[in-house]
Amino acid sequence: MVQLQVFEFLFDERGVYFRTLLFVILGAVLLFVINGVLKKKIKNLEARQSQEETWSPSRSLPIYRFFQRIAVPMVFLGILTIGVNIVDIDERFQAVVQGVFALIMTIIIVRSINKGIELSFHRHYEKERANHEQEKNLKPLISLAKFILWIVGLLFLLANLGFDVTTAVAGLGVGGIAVAIAAQGILGDLFSYFVIFLDKPFELGDFIIFSDKMGVVEKIGIKSSRIRVLSGEVLVISNSDLTSSRIHNYKQMTRRRVVFHLTVTYQTSQKHVEQIPGIIRSVIESVEAVEGVTCDRSHFQSFGSYALVFETVYFVPSPDFTVYMNVQQEIYQKIFKIFNEKGIEFAYPTQKIYPAQEQPLQVTEVSPEKQD
Repeated sequence: MVQLQVFEFLFDERGVYFRTLLFVILGAVLLFVINGVLKKKIKNLEARQSQEETWSPSRSLPIYRFFQRIAVPMVFLGILTIGVNIVDIDERFQAVVQGVFALIMTIIIVRSINKGIELSFHRHYEKERANHEQEKNLKPLISLAKFILWIVGLLFLLANLGFDVTTAVAGLGVGGIAVAIAAQGILGDLFSYFVIFLDKPFELGDFIIFSDKMGVVEKIGIKSSRIRVLSGEVLVISNSDLTSSRIHNYKQMTRRRVVFHLTVTYQTSQKHVEQIPGIIRSVIESVEAVEGVTCDRSHFQSFGSYALVFETVYFVPSPDFTVYMNVQQEIYQKIFKIFNEKGIEFAYPTQKIYPAQEQPLQVTEVSPEKQD
């Protein structure tokens, strides 16, 4: 008899509150267990990733993070929504509950979008572990995007609660225009930052030359970038000034083309003049500073004003300036040694003056008869 009454209580209208509460509790417990399993799995994968430097990121890690941080809260909110719709409650209390649910829904949606952006951000940089500095530079921009999303979410929440947000939106529009006019320089640097980030004319660690400055890129900020110039100090330059300049990026150069000229005196014998291009070519091909140095050409180029001019072109298979200087130094040293051994003289600006040979003045005598 008691079991029958309990059964009737559970399935008639009087037990609707109990059934709803039981449904919410069971759903919450199940989601709590699932959340605990996901957190443990994520913790294990993150610990493995931090311990093994050569380990490639698991594709399942972002999926686990999505379910733990986004899907589980959304499912719980859905359970609460179903429970409220099942129970027949007072309209005022139901309005309060719907307002609370709208608040929770807004928080979860905005948080879900923010987490999605953050997960996509981390997923992009998990592929290339060397870009940790660029990842740090982007974090303030991600924080700004999150802040904007929270403002938009708040406006939608107030609109759903029945407030008139037209004035607030219009005020934000007018205020945004005023801020944009007052901060044209800052916004210009911000857009230039997007240009650098998307177009990638240079990256961290690149050696660049712009205007009359040159150096290594150490930091790319939202407003300005920092360049370590050759003299040692850090040059802070706004992004708009940097992107408006012509930039020579030597880091993206696959090989360096080098042209140099060599001059010898006009007293050099014809035999040596014919041998010089071959000597230079053999010296370049025997470079030991780096492998892969190739000679493109070496020619007797022209008759200079004070010397015979030879032009040589070769390629260094590295963009590194130090490697280029090591190769150039080795080539010059070997050429200098060989020329000294063969007695070939290097020319330097000289001018020789040859005075005209003086002729004695001749006086011709004329006889008187001839004068008549």
